[in-house]
Amino acid sequence: MFKKILIANRGEIAVRVVRACRDLGIWTVALFDASDRDSLHVRLADECVEITSPLGYLDVQQTVELALATGAEAIHPGYGFLAEREDFSAACEAAGIVFIGPPSDVMAAFSNKIHMLKAAAAAGLTTPLHSSVSFQADEEDVYMAQAKKLGFPIVVKSCSGGRGRASRIVYRADELQRAVREAAAEGQMVFGTNQLYFEKMIRPATFLDVQILGDQYGTLIHLGERDGSIQRNNQKLLSEAPAPGLTPAQRARLHEMALQIARLFGYVNAGTIEFLMDSAGQFYFTEVKCRIQVEHPVT
Repeated sequence: MFKKILIANRGEIAVRVVRACRDLGIWTVALFDASDRDSLHVRLADECVEITSPLGYLDVQQTVELALATGAEAIHPGYGFLAEREDFSAACEAAGIVFIGPPSDVMAAFSNKIHMLKAAAAAGLTTPLHSSVSFQADEEDVYMAQAKKLGFPIVVKSCSGGRGRASRIVYRADELQRAVREAAAEGQMVFGTNQLYFEKMIRPATFLDVQILGDQYGTLIHLGERDGSIQRNNQKLLSEAPAPGLTPAQRARLHEMALQIARLFGYVNAGTIEFLMDSAGQFYFTEVKCRIQVEHPVT
């Protein structure tokens, strides 16, 4: 058990972590910048320290330095900011600080979506049909050939994306060039890469995710599933648990698939395995969120 952790976040999730640590008897260090020095997470934490970098909560180096300076044994990243940054996990490892999340090598396994989907398919898991190679917006011959092979409608996605960003649905060939350019630009801005790939669109589809927990000894459990199908602009408006409309057999199969994926990649800590379910009840593995989910209280 840790004696002291630094919380590299703010807002609701920082308050959630402070309260959990208080229940466990763990001393907490809150980060704050000039704009939120009076925020609730700062008032509730046992100790607080200002982050002065222009990058704010996105500064990997200063966050690690503040953890060392305050004597924190571990850093909890919450969600957003540095939570899914492979380089942050690696920086914590190099400094001898426990990153409360997956190891950097596990995060790296999910950083390229095509490689992740191929590995899952090779293990016998069902994934959406997808392009065999990634491409950039100026490689029109490559992506046109890939789109023709898959057939429309397709979804343009960032190879390193998630959270519904850098994603566009394309129904016709004459829409493709614009969608690719928009997705590439957004991917570069949000994720630092303009590499894209295609997935064959599954419709109608139910969006399901399974919350998992894994420890360093290989023990993995699931904490149930959520239905997040009601969305606007690729962002969930409502998460419901347990997911309605699943039979007991489907629910059991979904949970086992999630654990199988976690075991395949050696997952450690809290995470979320995401699936689509088609009208025939077939599950398709699509993504792993390497962090605690925003809607984790639902399950």
